[in-house]
Amino acid sequence: GDPSAGTWMSLGGFNGALSDRGGSYSSRARTMTILTAGGAITAALGALVAGHFIAALIATFVVAYVASVVRVWGTPGVSIGGSMLTAYVVSLGIGTTHGSNPIARAAFLTLGGLWAIAIALVLWPLRPYRPARVAVADCYRALAAYVDEISAAAAERHTAEFPVQTSITEVANVRTALEKARAVLVQLRRGRPGSAERGERLLLLSEFADQLFGHVVGASELLSAIRRQAVSDPVHEAAVSTLQRLAASAREIAAGVEEESTCTAIEVSWNGDAMRAAIHELPVSSVDPQYEYVATILDRAAQFASAASVAIEALNGSKASVPDVALVRAPSAEEVSVEPGFREMLQALVSPSSLIVQFALRVAVVATAAVALTEWFHINRGYWVTITVIVILQPYSGVTLTRAVQRVLGTVLGALVAAGLGAFFHDPRAILVIAAVFVACCVALLPVNYAAFSVFLTPTFVLLAEAGAGQWDLAWVRVGDTVLGGGLALIGARVLWPSPETSRFPALAAVAIRRMQKYLDTTVMHFDDRSPDASDLLRAARRAVGIAAANAEESLQRLVAEAHGDEKSLAPALSLLAYLRRVTASIAALSIVRHGDDTNAAVPLARLNATASQVLDDLAESLESGRIPLVLPAVTPTETATLVSPLVRARVDRLARQIATLHDAVVRLNGVAAP
Repeated sequence: GDPSAGTWMSLGGFNGALSDRGGSYSSRARTMTILTAGGAITAALGALVAGHFIAALIATFVVAYVASVVRVWGTPGVSIGGSMLTAYVVSLGIGTTHGSNPIARAAFLTLGGLWAIAIALVLWPLRPYRPARVAVADCYRALAAYVDEISAAAAERHTAEFPVQTSITEVANVRTALEKARAVLVQLRRGRPGSAERGERLLLLSEFADQLFGHVVGASELLSAIRRQAVSDPVHEAAVSTLQRLAASAREIAAGVEEESTCTAIEVSWNGDAMRAAIHELPVSSVDPQYEYVATILDRAAQFASAASVAIEALNGSKASVPDVALVRAPSAEEVSVEPGFREMLQALVSPSSLIVQFALRVAVVATAAVALTEWFHINRGYWVTITVIVILQPYSGVTLTRAVQRVLGTVLGALVAAGLGAFFHDPRAILVIAAVFVACCVALLPVNYAAFSVFLTPTFVLLAEAGAGQWDLAWVRVGDTVLGGGLALIGARVLWPSPETSRFPALAAVAIRRMQKYLDTTVMHFDDRSPDASDLLRAARRAVGIAAANAEESLQRLVAEAHGDEKSLAPALSLLAYLRRVTASIAALSIVRHGDDTNAAVPLARLNATASQVLDDLAESLESGRIPLVLPAVTPTETATLVSPLVRARVDRLARQIATLHDAVVRLNGVAAP
């Protein structure tokens, strides 16, 4: 038999295992199948052009460009493109040694990939709704973590003078979990046309989580808006206790969603009554009216939690039916879809300024240069240089630098491990067992920490690809190749179409501000409308802001990586994102307040919206153009002092203050960015 057969089957299985990032069975099967087929084709191509210098350079450029462009498909595209390019580079570097031919190489790699697919999707118990259950449960766990932060901040008496300092990351985690669940549920529905009871109940559970999230944001905003001198300790403590019980219920719901069998009914015994009881023990004039509405919000949150509890009973086999409380409507598959469409992907590919196109050209040029250098200088195992280049290079400069450091350090530590193993183990059976353990560690650690993944990756490759040669000193050759590849990648990222995050964050923040402006406009327009349709519109507007804010948050994280300790330039960006979240929370609280009995708010709110919209539009334009915003006008209309209730007036005043702070953050950001 072919002595390299095990190597190629291992590579196919390894790539397939790494590509399995969860999700619906249909989407996982599609990704792994395309990945296996693409890897087989590029492995055969690499064998065909090996030994032909010009043909190899041309093929490298084309394969690297196509594999990088596939990233426009999102997470599946990253896995598919990376695996295709890795298979090609390894095949090109090894050439046609060990008597292997292109067809046999492709066949063995395909067998390895099919084995990975069989293990992931066939051999384990086939539970088609399991990915959706896990995704929905993650929503409630992320919500519980966010509520923990909210309740801790409230317990520390963060108020209007000392604002709540909750983690922006926790807010983004909830939104990310909600969007992931939506995507999984869409795939599930596409694979099962028509109405499926379990799918519908899981979809409702994800919507209940979204509604709970919105109400927690509103309650948090109202609590933090209370001035320190107006804090009523018994009422405040009742609010904190209720929030803690809400978090506990969210965790129970998460466990129930994952249970997949009849479970103990989840009792939702909390609501706003504890707060109201504390309020009634105090003189009416001494209690801030916002406390009363926090209690009302907690009542509504308890309704959603109770409906989720009943939905879980029905989901897990009980005869219970979800109560018709007119609180939420399950959206259609088209409404919840977040996958990029064909038109969006095509636009990303043909635009000359596209980040993906620039990234693909950068990878193609640097990978081709790496192949040329390793051929010219006859570098031992030179394909490791090229693999390092394609793994380290990322669309964003800051991420590329971080990945380079993690890869080099992880490879050095991994080389030490491989050298130690080479001194003690020579039996192929023992080596196979060790390699299997290391592969499992790689798959487990990749989502957690790339440096730790790299530590186990180096001995894995040495064991699988080089053990047969008996050259254990190759671990140190790998270190040298990795350092060289990392240097090439960093030079390429700096010289070829550099795209610093400082040029992207303002644009993403501007998108978030425009969506926030739309959210405020929708809230004011439907302030007197208590219908479910109005609630659906407001929820969709809030979701749009959340997605845009999450994108800006990811950009800010990359900006932090690029800043290298320059806190002065980061402070305005951090303030901008923090107050973007706070203004959105104020709008969410205002949208919930509309369920009260204030009938005189339409005119003053319309005037507030007119002025605030002008300010927000100017802020977005300022971020896009890099100019200093116009002078801030008075946002709060004078009518709010006499025509609206104290609760609405408090909302409007706080919203005006936060818009002013947001304006100041943009002024400082553009002032720092200005030459």
